[in-house]
Amino acid sequence: MECRKFEIILVSADNLPDVRSFGQMKVYAEVSINGEPDTSMRTTVDKDGETNPRWNCLLEYTFEETSLRNPGLVVEVKLYCERTLGDRYIGEVNIPVKGLFDSGPRVENVLSFNVAGTETGKLNILYSFGNMFMAPKPSLGKKVLKAGLRVMIEGTLFFFGGDF
Repeated sequence: MECRKFEIILVSADNLPDVRSFGQMKVYAEVSINGEPDTSMRTTVDKDGETNPRWNCLLEYTFEETSLRNPGLVVEVKLYCERTLGDRYIGEVNIPVKGLFDSGPRVENVLSFNVAGTETGKLNILYSFGNMFMAPKPSLGKKVLKAGLRVMIEGTLFFFGGDF
């Protein structure tokens, strides 16, 4: 099957609201594809930037080529403040992969997205799509979920929707 590697760099966030009553903000991002837990990855916690965290965290996914045309394929980035008594949700950004793919294989300048749930928060990313390559078809018995795409993470192929 035809696939492409997708790399996204979570560069930073700006102007996040301070969700702490006491102490400093320690912000991390949790990234998934269409909110599916099996695709979830996380940045390190920025302990210095407070409301303007910096990560420069590279995350890699592999998508089946036909999935890149699916308008329902979304990179979901949720921002949290780490706390001893439970982490606090700050806001999120949903980035359509099709829009990124249609804009070109690589972006040299940082793109900024509004963080939903905040007044002025921004998430800053870089991304690139690799060249198309052929991957072996997976064996039967893999997990089937409901989103209409295939995603490979660290050598494991995840199916989302339908019978492939």
